[in-house]
Amino acid sequence: MMISKLRPFLALSCLTLSCFQACYSFAQDSVPIRVGVLAFTHPENVEKRWQPTIDRIAADLNTPFELVALTPSELDADVAQGKLDFLITNALTGVSYKKDFGTSSLLTLVPRGNKHPTQSVGSALIMRAHEQVDNLDDLKTLRAISTDKQAFGGFQIFAGEMAHNGLNPFNDFKQLNFVGFPQQKLLSLIVDGKADIAILPTCVLENAILKGEIAAKALQVVLAKDAPSFQCQTSSELYPYYSFSKLGKTDHRLATEVVRSLLSIKPIDHAATQGRYDSWSATVNDSHVFKLLKQLQQWPFVTNWTSIFKSALPWAVVAAIILLFGYIHHLRVKRLVVLRTRDLKAEVELHTQTQKALLEQTKQFYKAQRVLLTGEMASGIAHELNQPLAGIRYLTQGCIYRLSDDQVELKEAMNKAIQQVDRAQSTIKRFRHFCQQPSVMTECCLNQVLEDTLSLMAAEFSRIQLTPDLNSLVVSLKADPSLLQQVFVNIIRNALDAMAQTKEPCLSITLSKQAEQASIVFKDNGTGLSETALERLFFPFETSKENGLGLGMIICKRIIEEHDGEIIAANNNLEGSAAPGLTITITLPIKGPQIV
Repeated sequence: MMISKLRPFLALSCLTLSCFQACYSFAQDSVPIRVGVLAFTHPENVEKRWQPTIDRIAADLNTPFELVALTPSELDADVAQGKLDFLITNALTGVSYKKDFGTSSLLTLVPRGNKHPTQSVGSALIMRAHEQVDNLDDLKTLRAISTDKQAFGGFQIFAGEMAHNGLNPFNDFKQLNFVGFPQQKLLSLIVDGKADIAILPTCVLENAILKGEIAAKALQVVLAKDAPSFQCQTSSELYPYYSFSKLGKTDHRLATEVVRSLLSIKPIDHAATQGRYDSWSATVNDSHVFKLLKQLQQWPFVTNWTSIFKSALPWAVVAAIILLFGYIHHLRVKRLVVLRTRDLKAEVELHTQTQKALLEQTKQFYKAQRVLLTGEMASGIAHELNQPLAGIRYLTQGCIYRLSDDQVELKEAMNKAIQQVDRAQSTIKRFRHFCQQPSVMTECCLNQVLEDTLSLMAAEFSRIQLTPDLNSLVVSLKADPSLLQQVFVNIIRNALDAMAQTKEPCLSITLSKQAEQASIVFKDNGTGLSETALERLFFPFETSKENGLGLGMIICKRIIEEHDGEIIAANNNLEGSAAPGLTITITLPIKGPQIV
């Protein structure tokens, strides 16, 4: 019963799986499998040799395959980027990719006429027949040539042989040149005497003699090693030749089918005859290839600088970015230091100028105090002396009126006394006039005078961490700005002294216009004044300061009154209760035109 209910779902699942397999097969059919082949010579020659083998695999698997002939640098790039699925390379390159990129060796090529895949290729040193080399040290006097420094069967195997004996082919030949392909070209250069010795793969000389390209007695292989099972002479150890590998991303089921196809190739098949091999075998022991790779790494020409550069490039970029940001930060800090130093110098200069201006203003204020005090004293002295002198004059004149005409001498004496009294009164009048300082009335902006006063006292504000609150209109009137500034400085200083012990000092200054009068209100939150002190604030010699003279406020009152103004003081009150602080209000008439 349950199975019958599940049948529709099973049918749907099978249909979905079939569709997925069909799509997968279509995708496989539409995208060819890429097989990379290492090519030192012309790509068309490489394709001509290996294309029949690739066609055999494609026919057996009914899947499109693409042969890609690549130079060593191109092959390195495609392997690193994962653009290939399989590789046909020499043993040394296959081992290097296994170490650097994690490729897997699947099969080893069995060369034609050789039943030992581990002994498939080596290096042969070829010289002219009438010359002889007995050991490796004799090579130091010879001019050597080879096809390419990355050619495994030629140069690299013998380079490893020299490294094993403590020699370096780049240093221990008299001259070493790489002349490229084809390999038969190197034989001609030796025959013509343009070089002394050629480093070529094994069997190149034998095949050239067999084809009649070189005379049988013209050239020879020197430093030959005993290799009974190998059909050609060799000057080095023998190694496996070509290997078939897969990249890590390649599906293992596909690799299994490819291996099955390659193993089915027989020596008489077109793929084998065109590829110049007998068959493919299982992967052989390549430990001695690793040993050769280790030996070759003694020279910079074999080191995989591309791989090293690519692996180190991200770190180098990060380090460069860090250094760049560090340098930019250094320049920024240096610039900020320069700007800050310049600002500090400007601030110090401004502070110095402000201090000088404030000191000069203070001197002028004290000078004005002294002058006004002298004027007050002169007025008092004149007032006090004029009364007794006037009494003396009246009494003397009374005496003259009472003298008879016979008392001429006494009358003359009395008249002289009156003359001296008049002289004394004249002297006192001149002295009083001399001590009075005339005000210089000019058109001035009252708000600008206030702002200049606050700038002068900026250092005093910083001392108690106070920022005055100035609310002002633009008001113009006729006044002596120097005397008004002295009044403002004195009032502000008294406020600062009163707020010396206040935790949060506050000073507000308000300039407003009411009808034809300007009003300046100074309000602080200091200690304020007692009622008695407030009543006697504008009396001379009344002060609560230890070193004060008690003349500051009386002088301020005289200056304001000279401007036909009024100054009053009152303790702050908030809803009828006493609050700390004092409010001083100055009222001045606006005699000149107002600027709005």
